[in-house]
Amino acid sequence: MKLLHFSSALLLALCVSSFASAEGWGTIKGKFVVDGKVAEPEALVITKDKEVCTKTKLFDESLLVGADGGLKNVCVWVSLGRRDPQPPVHPDYEKTAEETVVVDNLACAYVPHVAVVRPSQKVEFKNSDPIAHNFKVDGFANNPFNTLVPAGGSFEHQFTSEERVPMVAACAIHPWMIGYIVVKDSPYVAVSAEDGSFEIKNMPAGEWKFQFWHTSGGYLGEVKMGGKAEKDRKGEYEVTVEDGKTTDLGVITVPADILKKK
Repeated sequence: MKLLHFSSALLLALCVSSFASAEGWGTIKGKFVVDGKVAEPEALVITKDKEVCTKTKLFDESLLVGADGGLKNVCVWVSLGRRDPQPPVHPDYEKTAEETVVVDNLACAYVPHVAVVRPSQKVEFKNSDPIAHNFKVDGFANNPFNTLVPAGGSFEHQFTSEERVPMVAACAIHPWMIGYIVVKDSPYVAVSAEDGSFEIKNMPAGEWKFQFWHTSGGYLGEVKMGGKAEKDRKGEYEVTVEDGKTTDLGVITVPADILKKK
């Protein structure tokens, strides 16, 4: 009886494993473009440590649009319901599951402006400036912290839980400094580049929902994909990922009037 039970359990495990990998893997990509005019990014008012913080011209990074309308810093992640299982993880992502993600201070700005991390990874909060900064990070699922980092110093932190939306990172010493940290259990996350483009490789094939979120305005509740206008207050949109293929969503148009500064 025990042997039969073990064999049945093994068979079930093999079937589940086969099912998880049988659908294969694909890639999705696209490009976010703003439809309409938005204001030029404002120069930040530097009130402290000007000898360091004015080495580069600092602008408000919450809404950055390229010359061709490309929208930077759109966060794209696979969206799951509370009871939905996590998607299978491609071996390439398993290799990076414990890599350290670096968030730096460079001339009084967070680099990168939007960082992506998994709970299995540590974050090195680094200060490459010759002056002190502090990292004040607030979330919902993770305990907030406010840590001083001296010039040239760093400290490590590990977020234990996924966050529904990106967390805000700020510096109380230099109040114009704002950054974001995306913490997701799934590795299937991307942040759009300067030209608005993004790509997520090795996504399990199948039907998936993705959420679109931007640093100006939050969830992108209105978009146009493939020439079709779509609306969802949580910014969730269905995408089919095909085995061995790249699903190109093309230009994803975002109305300028939903991009409001917070």
